[in-house]
Amino acid sequence: MKALYKFDRFFAWILFSTMLLFFVSGYGITKGIISNKLAINIHNSILPPVAILTFTVHTWFAIHLAFKRWIIWNLFSKIFLALFFIAFVGYFGYLQYFYQPNFQTNNFNVSKSVSNTSNASEKVASSQSISSGSTSSEKNFTQSELAKYNGKNGQPSYVVVDGLVYDLSSVFVNGTHFGWSAGQDLPAEFHAEHSDNLLSGYPVVGKLE
Repeated sequence: MKALYKFDRFFAWILFSTMLLFFVSGYGITKGIISNKLAINIHNSILPPVAILTFTVHTWFAIHLAFKRWIIWNLFSKIFLALFFIAFVGYFGYLQYFYQPNFQTNNFNVSKSVSNTSNASEKVASSQSISSGSTSSEKNFTQSELAKYNGKNGQPSYVVVDGLVYDLSSVFVNGTHFGWSAGQDLPAEFHAEHSDNLLSGYPVVGKLE
């Protein structure tokens, strides 16, 4: 039994560390406190399987001990617990490795659009001067042209923020990123969740007419 307690404590510490990294990487994505690309990789690829595994082991052990204390550790409770964790691992494993979202439109609140775009022209000029991806090969996009670059069928994921068209293919998976769809003008959605300087590391491919 002592070995089981040590085993559980080991997984509890891993789970604790995983939750801390979830916070750091989450705020890295939304607030830019660490590299956005690194944050996305940690948050979306590395942490989920570790969290699923450690949560399953740690909570199974804790619940099984609770059932023993309550004197209900019997065949029925064992089957119940096994089915619960099979469903848990199966569902979140499916979401992690197989589920592909198909957002057609973004559903975010754009109530801040007026305040966030009132200084759009100043932000465009500033972004042009500091963006590392700005080149002479930039082109002007219409709304209909922009919509073609939606990250689907091999197309890159282009997104407009404050009049500039950014290539965010490394961020938008299958054309979507946390409910946002590529091929759209998303200034209010971006500024509501991210720091203003977050886009400086991504290539500018043009401007929106």
